[in-house]
Amino acid sequence: MKKITLLAALFAAMTINATDLWTESKHVSWSEGGVQIQKEAFAEAQPGQKIVVSFTGASDGIEFKVMNANFDHLAGSREAAWISGDATFEQFLTAAAVDSLKAHGLEIIGANFTCNKVELLDGKAELKEGFTVWTGFFWADEWSTLELYYNGYAGADWSKATALRIYSEANRSDFVINVLEAWGDEGKIADQTAMTAGEGYMELALTDDLRARLANANHWMVQFNKEGGEPFNVTDIVLVGNFSTAIDNTVIESKAVKTIENGQLVIIKNGVRFNALGAQL
Repeated sequence: MKKITLLAALFAAMTINATDLWTESKHVSWSEGGVQIQKEAFAEAQPGQKIVVSFTGASDGIEFKVMNANFDHLAGSREAAWISGDATFEQFLTAAAVDSLKAHGLEIIGANFTCNKVELLDGKAELKEGFTVWTGFFWADEWSTLELYYNGYAGADWSKATALRIYSEANRSDFVINVLEAWGDEGKIADQTAMTAGEGYMELALTDDLRARLANANHWMVQFNKEGGEPFNVTDIVLVGNFSTAIDNTVIESKAVKTIENGQLVIIKNGVRFNALGAQL
């Protein structure tokens, strides 16, 4: 009896922060439109939480878009996010994603699926230190490629970025990583031979050329091959460096203006522009 009570308590604790964002049923397609969730629904959203979409009858992909003037892709969302059949899809939230959702709300769109429910749930208790470009769980097996829209890194202060870290649960470093902006030899930005192994991550030190190449890429394709070991989860892609952790309180309190540019939060104070991390642009 005690065991059952304890399990029930643990389950309740895990689901206490669950929020239903959408509970209707709608067929989503490019002609019929997507599911639109207004910004007020994200008032309490926090980085590290996840949006979980329950769907049926899928036969293509799913996209997460910010409902601003350009309907930019949500920061940290995946390009080529294929879904099929009846299942769920998880979209973990970066700090930049949360800022955009609170400012504009969300559209979930794609070619063909029925959306039955959208929830905001607890995901990761905290994110890695630095500017999170992407966070979630991506299964790295044989030549698996995580494709990311540029919106995930568009708001970074590249002048302060010193390295790119790719975190995983591999517990080893003898696997392939290719950081690409396009297919083919000319599209390769770097690979694991230029990286060093840290505790739970592979790190690419950034030169001026690498900063410019990564910042100006239309998208990132981060490719993995497990080589002789077991497949594993990739969990975070983060820029590390001399980033500020927050904007000084006086900036917020003195009528700073918040706006969204290319899907990223920009704060303007006395003509000076700051990104979501408080770094001057």
